[in-house]
Amino acid sequence: MNREEKKLETKNRILEAAMCLFAEQGFESTTVAQITEAAGVAKGTFFNYFKTKEDVRGKLNKLVAIDEIVNLKDKPGPYAPRFLALVKTLGDAMAENHGMLLLSIQGMLANNQNIEESKEGFCLIMDNLIPVFEKGQQTGEFTTTIPATTMACIATQIYLGTMLNWVMGISKEGFGDQLLISFQVFFEGILKK
Repeated sequence: MNREEKKLETKNRILEAAMCLFAEQGFESTTVAQITEAAGVAKGTFFNYFKTKEDVRGKLNKLVAIDEIVNLKDKPGPYAPRFLALVKTLGDAMAENHGMLLLSIQGMLANNQNIEESKEGFCLIMDNLIPVFEKGQQTGEFTTTIPATTMACIATQIYLGTMLNWVMGISKEGFGDQLLISFQVFFEGILKK
């Protein structure tokens, strides 16, 4: 195993340990020390990969979103109702900790390295959204006048903009509800009439 593979394996052990502990005892009750012990790494090693426990949770949220999108693209249509249910569920889950979402946004923009990591994460989400929109176009659910790549890009922009509005308190509705409304408007524009 080369150095890069070892680093990835260590990062994944930390993420898996954190996910198990968050599920067992909750996010607030879980400490970095517990995560490192469960992952079998030193506390300093944790901080080589993540600045805070909140960073771990943010990474796990992105991984869950990507997994759900991958599952969505492997199912037959219609895609719009499934996608709306997905954003509502993910938004409700993420809204449980307003401060974590705020830290997530701040972390994304903190420095060039974080911006690049965030960009990679959102590019991965977009790459997995494109086949969903392509399948929807093939089945006649979505318009073919807008490329699937553009739809995926706009969907990502809607998500980020809605998250920013919600964290700043511009929207008084829950995050899941606000995502649902935003994406209902989006789908009105791309559904084949």
